[in-house]
Amino acid sequence: MSTKKLYLVIQQGGSSREMYVHAHGTLTEARKDRKSCEKASYQTTEPILVPAALATVLLSNMDACGDFYNVMESTLRLAAELI
Repeated sequence: MSTKKLYLVIQQGGSSREMYVHAHGTLTEARKDRKSCEKASYQTTEPILVPAALATVLLSNMDACGDFYNVMESTLRLAAELI
């Protein structure tokens, strides 16, 4: 099993309905990305740690359904239910 990690930062875009997901290999990179977004007045989440094994599953599901946004929406809804 891989010990690699993926850090996601979800950024609100130019309108309240636009969302972007930025993926980073380190927490430091994710934090730098957040600061850059904040300077441009974009709201972001804290970096979200995603173990590589889970990221692989998410990516394979995206390949199967072909729709990144639907997969991300489903993932976020599930995460919200777990909190």
